[in-house]
Amino acid sequence: MALRSLTVLALIGVLWLLGIIDPEALPLHSSEFQICGATVLLYLFWSASESKYRGGSASLPYTVFYAVLLVSAIDGFLLELTTYGPPWILRWTGLVLFASGSVMRLAAYRNRSVKHLRLGRFLQLAGLPVALGSIAGTVVAITAGIPGSINEELDQSDEEINV
Repeated sequence: MALRSLTVLALIGVLWLLGIIDPEALPLHSSEFQICGATVLLYLFWSASESKYRGGSASLPYTVFYAVLLVSAIDGFLLELTTYGPPWILRWTGLVLFASGSVMRLAAYRNRSVKHLRLGRFLQLAGLPVALGSIAGTVVAITAGIPGSINEELDQSDEEINV
């Protein structure tokens, strides 16, 4: 996790030194920037933390979650086809749901609880597209994310490691 964090910071530093990004030009007082930035940072932290529990496994629940992330990010940051801004409390609530789901999933791996693992994924699916303000991401979460995650299990390799 530390290596990923350092890599992201190093990349930002290189882009800043090359003059590609200017931290002073960031809209730090914008509610949208704050919510999206916090969501991205939380996602990076959660993803790095959970990867140590699941190793390199890529199953259907992870694939559909990444599809929700991709659609939400492309819609929210680039295309802005089905995005919304206010009410900001709704977007902050999405971040809280995503954070709650992330914490629940990390705890589920430690406690070996499939029920909490699945509930955590559902909270993440509910929160991520809302935090990024993407209606298209929410539709993908409902139509593909929930059905694709309903039978998520703890990895077999994890069970063998902890026994």
